[in-house]
Amino acid sequence: MDRRTLLLGGLGLVAACAAPESSLLDDVDVDAIVLRPGAPAPSTTLPVTPDEATTSAPPEIATVPPEDLVDLSFVARAVGPTVEVHTEPDGALDVTLDNPIPSGGPLVFLVDELADGWYRVLVPLRPNGRTGWVRADQVSLTRHNYRLRVELSAFRLDAFDHGELFFTAPTGVARDNTPTPGGRYYITELLQPPEPDSVYGLYAYGLSGYSEVLETFAGGPGQLGIHGTNDPSTIGRKVSHGCIRLRNEDIAQLVPILPLGTPVEVIA
Repeated sequence: MDRRTLLLGGLGLVAACAAPESSLLDDVDVDAIVLRPGAPAPSTTLPVTPDEATTSAPPEIATVPPEDLVDLSFVARAVGPTVEVHTEPDGALDVTLDNPIPSGGPLVFLVDELADGWYRVLVPLRPNGRTGWVRADQVSLTRHNYRLRVELSAFRLDAFDHGELFFTAPTGVARDNTPTPGGRYYITELLQPPEPDSVYGLYAYGLSGYSEVLETFAGGPGQLGIHGTNDPSTIGRKVSHGCIRLRNEDIAQLVPILPLGTPVEVIA
C-alpha cells in the first residue's frame, strides 16, 4: 500500500470512511448554484461502495429537499486516472492531478460553484485557498451537510450536521512559530497509523491546506491535518507543527460520520 508523508508523517490509508449522505440532487437548480465561502461544500467516501449511486453531471434542473439546504456541500470525486484543473471554464489548463492520490485514496474536491458542464472547486495544492474549474464529466457528485470549525484560541473543534452542533472536543494546536493558517479547507483523506500508540493516535485526516511556514516536513509537503495523539496531556496546549490534535476517543467518534470533502473552517 502506498504511504504518504505529511505534517502528519507516514500513515496508512484507512480502508473505509463514512459514506456520503446522498448522491441525489432533488430541489435546487444546480446550473445556478454558487456555494459561497461561508457555506460548506462537496464530500464523498473512501471507498465508494457499489450501492452508492452518483452522477457524472447533474441534470438541467436538479433539486435538493428544503431540509437539506442548510450547510449544503457538494463533493466531486474523480472518475478516471487524472483530473484536469482549468483557470476558467474552457480556459487554460492549470494543473493535472492524479487519481488515486499518493496515499491510495480517491481524489476529491470541495465544490464552490456548479455551472453548465463545469464545477469550480477548491484545489488541494499551494497556495491555500487555490481554486480552479474541472469538467463535470471527469468527476461524480455527492452531497452532504457536515462541516467542522476549529477555533484555535479556544482550543476547540466543533462538528455540525445541517447547521446543528452535534459534537465538540478540546484540541491541541500549533506552536506560535509554526502556526496553523486560518482559512477554509476540506478533508482530502483518512489515514490510520500502523501503530495505534503513535504520536498521531488512532486516525488522521489529511486536509487540503498547507503550512505557510514549513515548505516541507519529514520529507512531505507540509500538509495540514487533524489527528489523534498518544499523549492526552498535549490537548489544550500549543504543541504541534501545524496540525490539530484530538483525543483518540474523540477522533474515533468522527471517523464513522464524516465523509471525504467535509469542509473545515480554521479561525483564530
